[in-house]
Order: sequence, then C-alpha cells, then structure tokens
Amino acid sequence: MEFLPLFHSLQGRTVLVVGGGSVALRKARLLHDAGARLRVVALRVHPELPALAADLRQRAYAHTDLDGVALAVAATDQAGLNAAVSAQAQARGIPVNVVDSPTLCSAIFPAIVDRSPLVVAVGSGGHAPVLARLVRAKIETSLSARYGQLAGLARQFRSQVKARLPNVQQRRIFWEDTFQGPVAEALLGGQPDLARQLLEARLAGAAPQVSGEVYWVGAGPGDPDLLTFRALRLMQQADIVLGGPGVPPAIVDLCRRDADRIAPRPPATGAGPCCSQQLADLASPGKRVLLLLAGNAVSQEHDTVRDTLAARGIAFQVVPGVASGPAPPAPE
Repeated sequence: MEFLPLFHSLQGRTVLVVGGGSVALRKARLLHDAGARLRVVALRVHPELPALAADLRQRAYAHTDLDGVALAVAATDQAGLNAAVSAQAQARGIPVNVVDSPTLCSAIFPAIVDRSPLVVAVGSGGHAPVLARLVRAKIETSLSARYGQLAGLARQFRSQVKARLPNVQQRRIFWEDTFQGPVAEALLGGQPDLARQLLEARLAGAAPQVSGEVYWVGAGPGDPDLLTFRALRLMQQADIVLGGPGVPPAIVDLCRRDADRIAPRPPATGAGPCCSQQLADLASPGKRVLLLLAGNAVSQEHDTVRDTLAARGIAFQVVPGVASGPAPPAPE
C-alpha cells in the first residue's frame, strides 16, 4: 500500500486551504462537513468560500499560515506554490494534500460513500481518481442509506453491550448475529422502532454461547474475484487463519485483518489427515478457525477431519473452491 487508509477527526480543528477557486471550494465543502475550522488563504476567492471559512485571509500565502493547523490542502494552479506548501507542511510534520499531485501528498482524499456514521473510502493512491469514483458509484448503488442508521443504532448500544458481555469473543458474535439477523432486517426494512426492541430483547437475554468451529475453504485457482460469497463471509469472521501452500497472498489478505495467521503443521502419526488435531486444538477454546487451501480443497480427508472435530464438539464447514474455467478457444 502506498497510503494507509485512516479516518481522522477534524471536529473543531483548524485546516488550511491554500487556493480560492472551484477546486478549493470542493475540498472546503468536504472539510467543513467534517467539522473542520477552515483557514482559507488566496488572493481571489470563489463567492461561496467566505461562508465556509472561519478564517479568511485574502492575500498571498505565507509560511506562518501553517501555524496551529492539523491538515494543509494546496489547491492552486501554481505548481511552485503547491510544492512550497507541501514542503513546509511536511517539514513541520503536518499532513498535506496537494490536488492532482500525488508525489507532493502525505495524505490524500478518497472517494467517499457517506452513510454516517458508516463511511466507506475508496482510494487509488491519487493515481486514478476517476476509477476510484467509479468504484464508489458501484458501492453507492448496493449500500442502502439505512446502513448508516444500523451503525447509529450500534453506537447507541455499544457501551451497554460491552458492560453486558465483557468477553471480546462474545461481543463479536453478538454483533455479527445482530448485523445479519432480525435486528438488521427490521431496520433495513424501514422499522427502526422494531429493530431497537429486538436489540434490547437480545441484550436482555442470555450471553451468546461461544463454541468453536472450523472452516475448510478452497481458494480455487487463486483469483480473488472467483471466491464464493460464502468463502468470503467465513474468511471475514474467522479468528484464526491457516494458509496452506500455494494460496496467493492476495487471497489471504482478504481474511479478517485482526485474525491470527499461523501455518498448518503436518499431522502426527495416527493423528488423521492434514492438520485435524491442530484445527481441533485451536477451535476448542471457542475460536473460529479457517483452513485456506489452494484449488477446490474437496477430498476424502473431510470425513476423517469431521470425525476428529465432532468427537470434541466442534462444528465443521466445507466450502469448495471454484474450479478454473475452460481455456478460451484458440483463434482460427
């Protein structure tokens, strides 16, 4: 990654915008919506900029304009001025964005899908902003605005859930079930009062039972685009990931970021095929363990592995990988 995606709180913090044209106006609107206190410096300013600026300095830029700012944005049509703002900001350790100049940036603006408090950011490292916007458009069409309401509902109950369920694993299961069950269905269906009632009822009930589970997933031919939806869902909820030989890093990187990643070990004599005992040991404390294998991953080992896990009360799911499609016909 050229840029690590981070979400910064700018509420009440001063952000410098150097430039007063339409490009500067677009950045200023976004920063203003994020709660920033805008300091705008430009000889000439767009008629709509003064209403957004808490501190309008209608003059040439000076390095002292950087005093006390949390972020600097250079949005002028003067390459030398933009480079100077970038160099001076970075010398002070201030994140800086220079519009249409990725090499001068220490921070970039992604394309944003705003379902506050749920926000999705799509970036291209500043190299293909049009592509990032097209990807954002695809996400916009598939992500209902009510997902923001669902995130807001979770925010209201977060502290109560943490107090009720002190175990991290219990909380994770609670929220996964909430976001994939009747609570989410009610809210996404336009029934927020019912969603709240259902969530309160779930919270008042018994703590969710934490039980171990093993997912045996085929990575197919190694193309991330060919993973099944079920495989992706299990990859995103596994606590521990074992990546078999031949699985491309691009596939492994789709697993949950905070999952523990370890290597499968060969079976001990008489311990069954593959790493069944290792899988059972890892899942016994209530963990969800993913074994990610290259290819289809369906084999006669499943019955033996299933028996090993069942003897210890551990559930088992098998998700075959998608087979490689036939090669295209040779041109005549």
